Order: sequence, then structure tokens, then C-alpha cells
Amino acid sequence: MRIIAGAAKGMPIKVPHGEVRPTQDRVREALFNIIGPLIDGAHVLDLFCGSGSVGIEALSRGAATARMVDASRASCIAARDNLQKSRLSGGSVVQSDCLAFVKRDGGRYDIIFADPPYCKAIGDRDMIAELMTDRLHELLSPGGFFIAEAQLGYGVGDARSREFAGWRLVDERCYGKNTILFYQVES
Repeated sequence: MRIIAGAAKGMPIKVPHGEVRPTQDRVREALFNIIGPLIDGAHVLDLFCGSGSVGIEALSRGAATARMVDASRASCIAARDNLQKSRLSGGSVVQSDCLAFVKRDGGRYDIIFADPPYCKAIGDRDMIAELMTDRLHELLSPGGFFIAEAQLGYGVGDARSREFAGWRLVDERCYGKNTILFYQVES
């Protein structure tokens, strides 16, 4: 894995083994091609950040800030190491349960990205749905985007489970078994 574009282009990303399922380079590249014009000067929140690749990619492409949050100590160590190695400013890493972080954070973000553990079977916890029914909308700046990565099949990955009160699904892109969902708060 590497940073794809911007100031830190080509920098290898350290990934904690066995801890995370990092967003594939091709999916990350497609994501940033879609949101590219929105990144310059943006405030980004990367939930379930793993190695920090999405937050660091955002900083590399001109985001003003990127807060990366993960409950795993190993993931936070890797994200901090990757951020330090990138020499990019405006980034921070917070070790916290992401759902608890959303409940207590008072920040405002232009883009919130979440790539939680996938909901792969009936009965699995759907953390994207939990985020969207909590106070996540209060953290988004007007016109901001919540972008979620899910696996096709169950939970939000099931086309019948993508509608949430107060949210509008504005775009959806599929890459193999992965889907990227783009939401905005309904006005």
C-alpha cells in the first residue's frame, strides 16, 4: 500500500498485521477521484482508520486537517508512524471506540469517512447504521459528505438497508464486493 497522489505520493503505508482490512489502493484512488475537488482545505474525520491511509491521503491531497480514530492500539501506532513518516501537517490520531468518539466529539468536518468491520452475516453488528442513527449528522458541516465503505450483502451492504431518516444517499460505487456509499444530511 502506498499514498497515491499529492505531497506524499508514493510513500509506503505501514499496516498492522492481522488487525485491519485496509481500503485497497484502487478503491482509495477511485474515492479520491470522486471527491477530489472537495479535499482542498477540507476538515476530514477518518473513523475506523486502521493504518490511517485515508486520512493521510486526504492530507497529501490538500486537506487542512485529518483526524484519524480507531479503537485498536496497534492501528493507532501504525497510523501515527505513517503520519510522522509523511511529514504532513494537520493530522492527528485518536485511540477511541469510534461510536463513543462520535457521541462526545464537538468538531465539524467537511468529509467523514468510515470503514468499520464489515457486516457479513445476519446478526452481525452494522456499525455504519449505528453511526447514522446517532449524532453523526451534527459533526458534518453544511453540504458535507459522510462516506461509508461496506461489503455487499448484509447490513448497509444490502441495497434494501441503505435508507436512513435524515440522510440522503447521493451516490454509490461498487468495486468487486465492496461498495462506497456517499451520504449527505437532508436539508
